[in-house]
Amino acid sequence: MSNVLITGITSCESRGVEALARAIAEQLTSEGGNRVTVLTQTPALDEEALASTTARCVADPFVVSRSWQQMRPQESPAELIARSEQLLAETDLVIATGGDLHTSDYGVSTPYLRALTAAQQRDIPTAVIGQSVGPFGDPADAEAWLTVADRCDLLTVRESVSHRYLVGKLGLPEHRVQLSSDPAFLLPTATDERTSAVLRPLGLTPEDPYICLAPSQGITRFSALGEMQHAAALTRLATALVRTRKMPVLLVPHCHDSRPHNDDRILAARIAEAAGMPQVMALPGALTASDYKGVLARAELVISERLHAAIGALSGGVPAIAIGHSHKFNGVLAETYGDTVDVDDIHADVRAFAQDNTVIDRIVHDTDATVLRTTLQQRLPLITDRARSDFAQINRLLAG
Repeated sequence: MSNVLITGITSCESRGVEALARAIAEQLTSEGGNRVTVLTQTPALDEEALASTTARCVADPFVVSRSWQQMRPQESPAELIARSEQLLAETDLVIATGGDLHTSDYGVSTPYLRALTAAQQRDIPTAVIGQSVGPFGDPADAEAWLTVADRCDLLTVRESVSHRYLVGKLGLPEHRVQLSSDPAFLLPTATDERTSAVLRPLGLTPEDPYICLAPSQGITRFSALGEMQHAAALTRLATALVRTRKMPVLLVPHCHDSRPHNDDRILAARIAEAAGMPQVMALPGALTASDYKGVLARAELVISERLHAAIGALSGGVPAIAIGHSHKFNGVLAETYGDTVDVDDIHADVRAFAQDNTVIDRIVHDTDATVLRTTLQQRLPLITDRARSDFAQINRLLAG
């Protein structure tokens, strides 16, 4: 039995982060029989969220986020160093995830290389799996990432945009990076009984069709949009979907953040109130990533500003389109659907969405969910096989 350290996890308050952590931990524990330790900013919360995986969650000693300080132990620099040394001393492999941490978008890229760098200095094998990478605005960040990437034993990205960036722009040798997919494609879905129980308070039975809309409270921070303008556009979209598609719209708050600027429950409630129609409903409750996947996997169509809500739908065989602010959105969706689907049919830039009413009209009237579903079902085995391949290679590393 090997000890695996997972880094790149911020907090399972984001159900997208939970989806990543849970999918990876379950592959390593249930399938691989390994001991898993997850480095996180919210260890007690994440220990509970990942309890079924038997993963141990500890406060990340390499990265200490000021915005989550109240949710982790207070430690001196010396205590952090001592704990990081102890963790590495008992580690056989460090796996980095995070989805899209390694970009200039959020300003935290280089700090999340520390665990990998420390492991490589001690000749502990390292892997980066299912990541989107770049673009880097600061050459120093790009150089720091390349230094780590050059020593990784396994490096995979989840879409071709990142692959082209690493090879074509940053000059990483093509044999050093593999095209894979997001590990969250392997996240288990909640049982039918559990999903029905979640939907029942909203008056929905298993036979009732509906559309899901997953809004992002935090997206305006990265897109220079005003919150009121953004919420108004989402409200127009939700009401137009009800009127045109003749089915309810469920608002899916995929991120339950303790920080209001990133808590989707606030925005979902705001949209439901502004819509003023009973068919626009915010999904209530402290739901898990698997719970949300169960709801998303029953939808007729999912429109999402949270990438992992879209992945929850896609991995359940349900067509999803994204409203995004960076290349990761169109990259992952384009990779999932393949070349036969026009990227403009599955992705809208959030700035255009909020400022141009024709974008909403196109989403509501022109999205052909049946065609997207058929294409997705043909592509999905390839996408999930890529994710499973990462873990087959990890098992070979550990057996090595």
